[in-house]
Amino acid sequence: MKITKRITQADVSAACGWTSASTFNRVLSGKIPLTLGSVTKLAKALGVSPGSISPRLVQETDADESSRSIRLVPVSAVKDIRRGSWGEPFLTTQCFPFFTADPTAYALTFDLEVPPEGTLGWVVIVEPAGSPVTGDCVVIRHSPGKYSYGRLTISDVDGAFAVEVDGLGKILTTPSRCMLVAALGRHSELRDFRACAEK
Repeated sequence: MKITKRITQADVSAACGWTSASTFNRVLSGKIPLTLGSVTKLAKALGVSPGSISPRLVQETDADESSRSIRLVPVSAVKDIRRGSWGEPFLTTQCFPFFTADPTAYALTFDLEVPPEGTLGWVVIVEPAGSPVTGDCVVIRHSPGKYSYGRLTISDVDGAFAVEVDGLGKILTTPSRCMLVAALGRHSELRDFRACAEK
């Protein structure tokens, strides 16, 4: 589409309201997961329907629309990642407004020195009740209190998922241990929980 319409990554980024062409490049390479908002912006910029970019996302959104609402999801902070994994994150006093039907949704922030690839400067919103498919980013629960962030490369291989994790390589895990990364949000949207409760 980019080639046939003779538009640059900078043109698409500007039309979508993104800060730079590198944001669009990260969407194209899969480093930033698609959300309904980004699909809608891309579709408008390219002059196509949102379903032609991500039929699955649009279909899931249509099916879930009646049960979704804005929730203030709790935010936990990851301070240290060693060999691609971290321990139980620290619960913060912050929350993140997110449109979701998953009552177990939560958000993660990573210290500047330790973020997994593609998450630097972003809040990672996780929907444990979601069903990840090949290409989705996931948070894996290896064991109680031990987690990793990666990309699902193969799903349902003899009942297992293969996930590519920086620092660990490709690992096999079960679907029940993979939690869907639904979106990335801006740090500027984080809110103090006490301030939210008072409003």
